[in-house]
Amino acid sequence: MWLLNVLNNSNKFLLALGFSLFGFSGCSNHEQEITVYAASSLTEVVSEMVEQYEKVSNVKAITIFGGSNHLAAQLRDGASVDVFITADFELLDGLGFNNFLKDFTQNSLVVVKPRDFTDKSFGPKDLQLEEKLIAICSEGVPCGDTTRSRFGIVNADTYELNVKGVLARVAASEVDLGIVYETDLKNEPKVVEAWPQEKICPCVSYTLASKGKKGDDFSDFLSSETAKEIFSEHGFSHE
Repeated sequence: MWLLNVLNNSNKFLLALGFSLFGFSGCSNHEQEITVYAASSLTEVVSEMVEQYEKVSNVKAITIFGGSNHLAAQLRDGASVDVFITADFELLDGLGFNNFLKDFTQNSLVVVKPRDFTDKSFGPKDLQLEEKLIAICSEGVPCGDTTRSRFGIVNADTYELNVKGVLARVAASEVDLGIVYETDLKNEPKVVEAWPQEKICPCVSYTLASKGKKGDDFSDFLSSETAKEIFSEHGFSHE
């Protein structure tokens, strides 16, 4: 009985030691982690920013992309985040952020068509024609509200919860036309500008919100001159 107790205690010690060593060896070379929520229209540029930031900061960034409204709802339900980049400033009310950089970058809208539709020509009047299949963002989300302000009432056939949904339908040739951001046009080779268009506003303006030192440090990085150059390369503009 005495020997059995010794063996049991030894096993418990070895098991605890094993967990301790596993936890130690499993640690990342990164000293800290930050969680970043960002509007889906920022997927490509923020992903590049995170990659650059991880190289110089020894911080691992976890990024979550989605519609601004959807991400804000997750935060209201208790999700923890260090940085939130939203296309709607009003969504930040009551979310606990203490550092804000409003209108730090902008994105304009453009009407696009599938690249395969080389034999089809379109113009502004086609946005009101019933025979055209058109995809836009739903009202109540930033890209949808800005579409309404920029183009008025559009005779759309499908309404998406975020701009990536619109882009996917156009890229798959499921619709004739779609209204997306200028940056989406640059990042998706399967779509082209439906007709020559000026880059004018109303635009979507993004707000950068952060809290805590980790979040504020990343916010400072995103607002640096180097970051602005990268945003510009992706098609974003600054006032």
